[in-house]
Amino acid sequence: MIEVRQIEITAYVSQSLREIDDVLSRQGFKIIRKSRVEDKYMLHNDEVITKDNILSTLTKCLLIRYLRINNDKEVKSLTYKKKDYIGDTSISEEKIVLSIEDIEKAEKLFEALNFRKIVDVDYDVIVYKKDEVELCFQLVEDLGLLVEYENIRDFKNVSPEGIIKEKEKMLEELRSYQLQVSDDYDVKKAYQLIKNRMERGE
Repeated sequence: MIEVRQIEITAYVSQSLREIDDVLSRQGFKIIRKSRVEDKYMLHNDEVITKDNILSTLTKCLLIRYLRINNDKEVKSLTYKKKDYIGDTSISEEKIVLSIEDIEKAEKLFEALNFRKIVDVDYDVIVYKKDEVELCFQLVEDLGLLVEYENIRDFKNVSPEGIIKEKEKMLEELRSYQLQVSDDYDVKKAYQLIKNRMERGE
C-alpha cells in the first residue's frame, strides 16, 4: 500500500448556513452529502486531564463514533487518531479505524476496562463540491459552525514548515470563495469543547 500524507485545515465560519449556500451556489458548488456525526472520547481513568494538558491528553483517547450519511447509511466504529504537532498546529495525522456493531456495548466495554467518557462531540455535516474542491461544513453542538478543507496532494516529503505555509495558503483559498473564516485554521473540536467547559468551571 502506498502511503499518502494529506493535510487539512479547520476554521470557524461567521456566516449562516443559508448565507454559505447562497455564496457557494453562485460559484457553482453543489451539495453532495449530508451527515450526522456523534463522537464519544474515551480516556483511561489513570490519565488526569487539566487545562494545561488537554491537547496531549486527547492523543491518548479512543473515539466511539456513530456516523449517519444522507439519512441512509450508518457506520459505527472505534477510532484512534495519532497526531503530530508543532505548537498547537497539527502537521500530520494517522487514523486507525475498526468497525463495530453496537455503540452502547462498546461504551460499556470501555467502562469495564476503566475508561471514562471525557467529552461528546456531536455535529451535523454538509459537504459542498466543485471540481476537485470539497468544503465540509460542520455545525457543532455547543461550539458553532466550522469549515474543514482537505488538501488532496501528497505531503509525505514536505517539511513541517512547508506544511504550515501550505495551511496558510489553504486558508486564503477559503477566503477566495467569499467565506468569512477565522484566522485560526486548526480548530480542534474536542479540545475547544473541553477548554470551554473548564473555563466555565464545569
